[in-house]
Amino acid sequence: MMNRMALRVGLAEAVVADEPSLRDLLDDTELARADRKRDPAPFVSAHALARRTLARVLHVDPADLAFERRCPTCGSERHGKPSIVARPDWSFSLSYTDTLAVIAVAQGPSVGIDVEHVEEADFDSFDRLTLAEEEGAAFAQVHGRDLLAARAQVWARKEAILKATGHGLVVDPTEVVVTGPESPAALVDWRAEESRPEAVSLADADLRTPDHRCAVAVLAEDALEVHRID
Repeated sequence: MMNRMALRVGLAEAVVADEPSLRDLLDDTELARADRKRDPAPFVSAHALARRTLARVLHVDPADLAFERRCPTCGSERHGKPSIVARPDWSFSLSYTDTLAVIAVAQGPSVGIDVEHVEEADFDSFDRLTLAEEEGAAFAQVHGRDLLAARAQVWARKEAILKATGHGLVVDPTEVVVTGPESPAALVDWRAEESRPEAVSLADADLRTPDHRCAVAVLAEDALEVHRID
């Protein structure tokens, strides 16, 4: 029996910076969205990272890239998972916190990435808002900062899946059941009313910044191989 070939997913990360030159990479729509933010720097840094990374992968000028969106739930083109105009053979996903931006790029199936700052998982209602009832047991013996890191990793796994499907938080994270923090990343159950994806592969991703946790998902059966492209 032949082993399945791993699906290669490229990953890049960038520290959020308030650099005016980054705005030069963005188009008018992106700049308008950035300027509606209380702090535009994370949005600008993330979208500059996206343009630079995709330009390198696709061998084009960053300014020549154009993006479109479509929501799988309502069909709107004003929100939803972004895609590259005229390049349906490539998929990408972008995520960022106040201090770090990440992007995943794959040729073929839809990809999703999520990054979470460990400290952002420090709130009392985490279990109620994020976990299915049976998932809580995996955290029972974890405490202190290790608990926050475990929460952030599982949170990132769920969000990565929902970004790959394009649903985002239209689907309640408690309805997406994943493996516990000490187990290899995998989707265990899908309990949302929205159609379950036919296939999901999930992997945790190592970052250079130890205060964040990250996960990558693709809508495919192939095992994931995450490699750096920054």
